[in-house]
Amino acid sequence: MAPKSKKNPRTEAEASGSTKIKDRRKGIIAALRRCVRQKGYAETRLSDLSKSAGLSVSHLLYYFPSKDAVLDKLCREFLGDLSGEFNRHHDESPRDQLNVLVNQFFVENPERSADLALGLELIALSMHRPVIRRILREHNHRMMIYLTELFSKLPLQEGVTPEEAARVAVGLRFGLFTNSIYDDFLDSRRARSIFRRSIFDLAGLGDTETPEN
Repeated sequence: MAPKSKKNPRTEAEASGSTKIKDRRKGIIAALRRCVRQKGYAETRLSDLSKSAGLSVSHLLYYFPSKDAVLDKLCREFLGDLSGEFNRHHDESPRDQLNVLVNQFFVENPERSADLALGLELIALSMHRPVIRRILREHNHRMMIYLTELFSKLPLQEGVTPEEAARVAVGLRFGLFTNSIYDDFLDSRRARSIFRRSIFDLAGLGDTETPEN
């Protein structure tokens, strides 16, 4: 019988410590997400963030050097969640993937809508924060690649290229979502109906779903 390998206490301790650090950093990122949703990034002080995370300011700064550093991680996490939804449906039919595109933003769920509005805050912040702008640009580039590939599998309207269809889809989705926040008539249900009908027509599929009143 082969002798059992001895566990290295130091290695186990290091692994445990690394896990705790990752968990604590995740908690801080989640705390910033809550703060931004409640009062916006500009109005969130470092003391607000530390309180939401259940830490002292000095303890929080052990895990992140600044509030902006937490924002950078939150931006990557938020956009990664959006991209992950598409990745999970990548092998489904083009029609099903279009439905994911429609349903991702236009949902009648206040909690989800408030979370998605975080994207608008990030866009505003990117105007004067090069790191956030770079992260958003990288996400947009990945989305263009994904959507161009998706639209290349569809018949499309005459004269429309997959690249053009991808840009129209992103622009229309963002515009309708933004307007639905401020336009009392354009609630999530109507915005979803308009976007779905437009995007399926653009794809050359037609929309078989019952239109909203």
